[in-house]
Amino acid sequence: MSKTITIIGAGSTTGLALVPILLQETSATLHLVTRSKVNIEHSRIVASHVNVTSLSELKSTILGQLPSVIVNLVATSSVDACEADKETAQVLNVTLVKDLVRLARATDAHLVHLSTDYIFNGERGPYAENDTPAPINYYGKTKLSGENAVITSGISSTIIRTNVVYSPFPSRPDFVHSVLKSAETNSPVRAASDLYGNPTYVDDLAEAIVRVIETAAQGIYHVGGSDYVSRYQFATKIAEVFKLDTSLIHAVQAADLQLPAKRPLRAGLSTSTTEAVLGLRFRGIESGLICLRNSLFSK
Repeated sequence: MSKTITIIGAGSTTGLALVPILLQETSATLHLVTRSKVNIEHSRIVASHVNVTSLSELKSTILGQLPSVIVNLVATSSVDACEADKETAQVLNVTLVKDLVRLARATDAHLVHLSTDYIFNGERGPYAENDTPAPINYYGKTKLSGENAVITSGISSTIIRTNVVYSPFPSRPDFVHSVLKSAETNSPVRAASDLYGNPTYVDDLAEAIVRVIETAAQGIYHVGGSDYVSRYQFATKIAEVFKLDTSLIHAVQAADLQLPAKRPLRAGLSTSTTEAVLGLRFRGIESGLICLRNSLFSK
């Protein structure tokens, strides 16, 4: 593969996993668009520090590189933050996507866009790609609007939905690092026993993005781990793998957590189509957590 891939949000959790894999598995030039400096130096990397909410800045940097693929990893993914600051959620989850659609059309680039299982209502997950969306919080509504902007545009595109992404990057907060931080200080962890998903190790998500780029696969694909578990089950497994005190993990109902935004209780994603089409096998939580642990301890 010899092409230029522009990665919007290259400093995100997914971006930090994706860039090294693309460098290793492809010959592409990588155009990294970030808000701040990314400490990755390579002869095939071109970095741009851009305010992605500025269409003029975004247009200038993308037209300057003329990529064949644009990967959008930018989003306001905090469910509660979206509920509290709807304007920012709208700008990053919808307006930015519409801008990228226009720029993808102008450069004849393939657009890869990340989305979420939270576009569904959580009444009967895990969900297949063709299930009907029905978001119950503002985050899900904006992500669905972003999806629709891509789908109705008619451009060459791929939407990758994922859920509960965890990574070996402590500076990027996620459920795993939240549990570890609490358990390592002997603080109790309250985890919902009625909130389900299939947690996704970030390397699996990155590999799926690479495979989409390599195969030029279009349409909607679901990426998630092979285990469909509650947050309580996930937290318990985290404690077990990291040899922490499992008695610190307490099962509660999601309602007991009094979170600002509603959560779809049984969300999560069916990945059988993605695995068959892209030739991938996504790992379960124990395997993913062991990889994460080994990565942390090797640093």
